[in-house]
Amino acid sequence: QTNNHIGGGGALGVDSSRIFPNSLPPSAAVAAPGSLRINHSNHTGANHTYLQNAYGKPKLSEPEEELLQQFKREEVSPTGGFSAHYLSMFLLTAACLFFLILGLTYLGMRGTSVSEDGGLSIKNPFDETFGTIQENEKNLMMNTLYKLHDRLAQLAGDHECGSSSQRTLSVQEAAAYLKNLGPEYEDMFNMSLQWIFENGKDVGIRCVGYGPDEQLTNVTDVQFLQSTRPLMSFWCRFRRAFITVTHRLLLLCLGVVMVCVVLRYMKYRWTKEEEETRQMYDMVIKIIDVLRSHNEACQENKDLQPFMPIPHVRDSLILPHDRKRMKKIWDRAVDFLAANESRVRTETRRIGGADFLVWRWIQPSASCDKILVIPSKVWQGQAFHLDRRNSPPNSLTPCLKIRNMFDPVMEIGDQWHLAIQEAILEKCSDNDGIVHIAVDKNSREGCVYVKCLSPEYAGKAFKALHGSWFDGKLVTVKYLRLDRYHHRFPHALTCNTPLKPSNKHMNSMSHLRLRTGLANSQGGS
Repeated sequence: QTNNHIGGGGALGVDSSRIFPNSLPPSAAVAAPGSLRINHSNHTGANHTYLQNAYGKPKLSEPEEELLQQFKREEVSPTGGFSAHYLSMFLLTAACLFFLILGLTYLGMRGTSVSEDGGLSIKNPFDETFGTIQENEKNLMMNTLYKLHDRLAQLAGDHECGSSSQRTLSVQEAAAYLKNLGPEYEDMFNMSLQWIFENGKDVGIRCVGYGPDEQLTNVTDVQFLQSTRPLMSFWCRFRRAFITVTHRLLLLCLGVVMVCVVLRYMKYRWTKEEEETRQMYDMVIKIIDVLRSHNEACQENKDLQPFMPIPHVRDSLILPHDRKRMKKIWDRAVDFLAANESRVRTETRRIGGADFLVWRWIQPSASCDKILVIPSKVWQGQAFHLDRRNSPPNSLTPCLKIRNMFDPVMEIGDQWHLAIQEAILEKCSDNDGIVHIAVDKNSREGCVYVKCLSPEYAGKAFKALHGSWFDGKLVTVKYLRLDRYHHRFPHALTCNTPLKPSNKHMNSMSHLRLRTGLANSQGGS
């Protein structure tokens, strides 16, 4: 039989210092109390090294370690592609704009160049009308037309480029120009002029009378000659095309700016109207709360008047420096109550010798009152008990993220998120550390964010909310880092005033009170 607890050398004659290099010697084991039993077979050098490494580091408790792992998973790595993205978009826009200007410039420069034949479009200048002239006269007439065309094109180009105020040549000036070139050109001028007039096509030279729109019936009516294809230098054409393109781009930009201004103004008007409508509904809710509270006070104190003057309600709800700004909203709220609120009746009463319009709260029947008191969203008890497995013992952050508080698809109205906030404050009514609540109305998970004064208050809210049933949904809560909370809600930095429920009815807790009352009654019976 093998004994794992080796004592002294014994029959084997083994040195105990070699067998127990990192453990107690046998003498120390014998000297130890009887209750301390040391298994030397498990105290090897490798085991001691492992124990030193394991216990050398501080070990966190299991919930705290899970919480830190949760923060690490939620940590968002910073992205460096923000500037690169906008730089690439800017370069792409600049390239598109450059090619757009280049294309428009090309379109503006088209048609201004001179053709290889000097710009004179003559396919068959010598038809049957001039078929009887000699060959040398034909060549001379062609040269005359080319000389005249070049002179008119140069003159029109100088006029278009701004270096000359004259764009046309009179018949006398054209004849004098050809005479200076040579007497042979002067003799062919009349024949060339007759050919231009009778051709009827755009040959680069246009015959004009005294007026630009005058109809010419005879060659004798021609007073001026004008080029239809101005001859301009490259820089002149480029400058004209650039000015034209720039002018069109400015008009386009002006149109875009005007459209943006109109859209921005319309968006501003829509936003302002929505904000005024929201403020109007908030004012209506405040007025109803004031009238309901006054009615409850009248039931307790019979000496109070069962109505309230409308100006007094306004003065109690709106500060003096805000009354001018809130006048439109107040008037809309008064009109809304008169047209849509059956529980409020407007009357005329004489108070202090003057007539006042007053509001009277009409007490509903008992059945209606029960229907109004029972809310549609209530807390329905705890799903499970909190322990170390599902609730961290200590909170490392004052911020919470609550899930499954609502379903955005099923919510009705514009102020439903206020009921969610009210339900959280009522559930945590004994917690004086909640300073900020934000309902993500577009969250499919029904998320609500809560900030407390300290981690202790956050832990208290965690225990009150986590694992509770609310409106048929299981509510779960987790902690959220403070820097991430402030990054999402910057205005929460300055929130330090504890929030409280708006009334003492605790409507969302009515189901729990009903269950508690039934349990007590059954226990008493």
